[in-house]
Amino acid sequence: MCPDCQCPTRRIHSFYQRKLADLPWQGRPATLIVSVPRFFCQTMLCPRRTFVMPLEGITVRHGRQTTRLADLHYYIAHTLGGSAGARMTVRLCCPISADTLVRRLLSRAQNTTKGMARTRVVGVDDWAWRRGHHYGTIVVDLEKNDVIDLLPDRDADTLARWLQVHPGIEIIARDRAGAYADGCRRGAPSALQVTDRWHLLKNLSDAFVSILDRFTTTVRTLTRQLNVSTAVSKISETIRAHPEEAQAVVRSASGERRDILFKEALALKAAGHSIQAIATTIGVERKTVRRWFQRGHAPPWKRTVPLRSILVPYAAHLEKRWSEGCRNSRQLWRELLEQGFAGQYGTVWKWVATRQGYSAKSAPSTHVAPPLGRRLARLLLADDPLSAGQEGLLVPALLEAEPQLAVTLCWLRKMQTLLCKRGDTCTEGNLKALLKEGKTTLLSRLIPALERDAAAIEASLVSPWTTSPVEGQISRLKMIKRTMFGRAGFELLRARVLQPA
Repeated sequence: MCPDCQCPTRRIHSFYQRKLADLPWQGRPATLIVSVPRFFCQTMLCPRRTFVMPLEGITVRHGRQTTRLADLHYYIAHTLGGSAGARMTVRLCCPISADTLVRRLLSRAQNTTKGMARTRVVGVDDWAWRRGHHYGTIVVDLEKNDVIDLLPDRDADTLARWLQVHPGIEIIARDRAGAYADGCRRGAPSALQVTDRWHLLKNLSDAFVSILDRFTTTVRTLTRQLNVSTAVSKISETIRAHPEEAQAVVRSASGERRDILFKEALALKAAGHSIQAIATTIGVERKTVRRWFQRGHAPPWKRTVPLRSILVPYAAHLEKRWSEGCRNSRQLWRELLEQGFAGQYGTVWKWVATRQGYSAKSAPSTHVAPPLGRRLARLLLADDPLSAGQEGLLVPALLEAEPQLAVTLCWLRKMQTLLCKRGDTCTEGNLKALLKEGKTTLLSRLIPALERDAAAIEASLVSPWTTSPVEGQISRLKMIKRTMFGRAGFELLRARVLQPA
């Protein structure tokens, strides 16, 4: 059929051959030699006299490769890029240059954008082309979890123009950036904006950490007082000075616990329980319970009698030198070597360490450094600050010394409860009441921005849409950008990030 006049014909003019590169066969490059007929157009008024039969579904016009080989090259370029893709095609026995792979990828990406279907729910977030200098915008279809488009910047005008070109969007999930809020209002005024609750919680946390710097002096003072007054340091000093007495106390407490367990075992035995049941009840091994019954009591732990130390023959010399004030373990070891001592330096060092009142292993310091910054914020926002040990004792003292901080902390916990959807608190009235209450806290400067974005925050409390899938796509974008060693332009990066056609 003539491509100009659309009239059928069967009159053959001639034949010619086309050589088309095809998929490899048995690990060897394959070439198709196709004999293509040329026909006469028999319509007198048609300007075209001859035409060639098109090879639809096999190749394109003036193409030198089959369609399936071109598709293979495109998918390789989309996955690996130019240079890596070219090396892979050599291994697959269908070699092609890196530049051709990139050109094929870019041309296919342009056709994909033109035929993009309408989307209903999108997520918008920024990504760093160069952190702190240049940022772009990624748009993701939240229903399909596919990247729709990349924008070269994060300006409100760029996003508004993109939304106007793509009508039909009903819900837009975004962070609290003012540029995105403005662009969504101008580009899709009828769309429902949903702010991301994780970003909002992070903004509140960062603001809370910033105000904690005002209380650094108070925290240091309270921590210093806590280190002086706590009984933990006194107990640790006692243990260090009298380790034998501390070990005796521990052993006596363990013996009392075993006596209590033995009495419970006797009571259970008198009640008619078996040895297995008694062992399960009191949490002791069955053989241990039987041994207790055979002996008639719970035997105390016996300390292993230490072997005779090799320092015993030299004890008199060590005591004399110690009374003279020598505390240098290396010097004492050299003197013992001159008297025939065959032991190592570590033996003498342990003896000196024991005489000085501390064990060979350094005891952990009981001094608590003042928690500042995010460490203090985590301590204040914890459900049970006292579980943090000695640091937890600082929280009630700090809140008592700074009442305004206690008010701010109470309000922040209410906001966390609301945004984390804990309980039946996700209502519009509660949000407005909390924002009004927040004006009396130390975070009052954050309230006007939250009031401007109140509609999007309320939508996030009742809507399931978030920007979490967008963050995942941003991680994928960073991985692709790094595989190209940061040398790819925006168009090539966009072509690789978009879903393959």
